[in-house]
Amino acid sequence: MSDHIIKGEYSTSYKRINVAGILGGVVPGGLEAIIYSEEKRAEQVLESPNLSSNRITIKRTAEVELVIDPMQMKSIQLWLQRKIEDYERLFARIPSPEEVDNKAKRNPQQ
Repeated sequence: MSDHIIKGEYSTSYKRINVAGILGGVVPGGLEAIIYSEEKRAEQVLESPNLSSNRITIKRTAEVELVIDPMQMKSIQLWLQRKIEDYERLFARIPSPEEVDNKAKRNPQQ
């Protein structure tokens, strides 16, 4: 145990990000991961005489890059696993991305 006093504060650039995905890879010393968000854009639909949802576009924005050392990688994995278990216990099982894709292929109208 440390004798140091720890004080916390928010960064001046702190912001809330609605995460749509993560990409990156292993590098010497850990992991680099880019967190991105997605936003539906309807400008082309609204500017067209034919209101068609086929003209909706997705804007993908790289929000932040994380550099994570191996010990923190393991810590994050354990923390996230516990949070997933808590969520599923309270609400419902979270399907895998593959299950969602397979269901969409079987029921394309939904």
